[in-house]
Amino acid sequence: MIHVDPQPEPPDFAARVREPGQALVSTPGGELKPLWRHCATQLWTSYQGVCAYSSLYIPRGTGAVSVDHVLPKSKRRELSYEWSNYRLACSRMNARKNAFEDVLDPFEVRDEWFALELSTLQVIPGDDLSEPLLSQVQQTIDRLNLNDEEFIEARTAYYSAWRDGDTTLRHLRRHCPFLAKELLRQGHVRDER
Repeated sequence: MIHVDPQPEPPDFAARVREPGQALVSTPGGELKPLWRHCATQLWTSYQGVCAYSSLYIPRGTGAVSVDHVLPKSKRRELSYEWSNYRLACSRMNARKNAFEDVLDPFEVRDEWFALELSTLQVIPGDDLSEPLLSQVQQTIDRLNLNDEEFIEARTAYYSAWRDGDTTLRHLRRHCPFLAKELLRQGHVRDER
């Protein structure tokens, strides 16, 4: 996981999502409709297609793009239709995070909190983290299962392509930014913007 900079809400967000959504929120016992899906493409574009939790590019057309409510709509109903509460997530990460509140918010994460063991491509806590941050980082890794076979294989494919000269650091920054940052941080590549 890496830090994600919040992006401005789209100009038509209020009309398409917030205003009709607030009418639902203000109705006692009213059902929340998935109006946030109206902005999924804009969320994908704003965050350049990179999942906030896995730090992997989500290809369009796969059906894997989803809108995560960082503060769960089941617990913070009033934020259900707020752009600032949305994180771009692949459907697997969104399902794993679910309504749990023990996952660190990518907007608040600092890059040094998570590291990558390059020999195994496992996500691990960064160096020199003190409690309770160390526990929160490990809980996020565990809750999201960032080291499952699928995610390790995805990171391995990007790493192998870079190591074999089939891709560039620039490509990694776009499609697997966590790996790119770790290659730079660990001194395996010089910054070639």
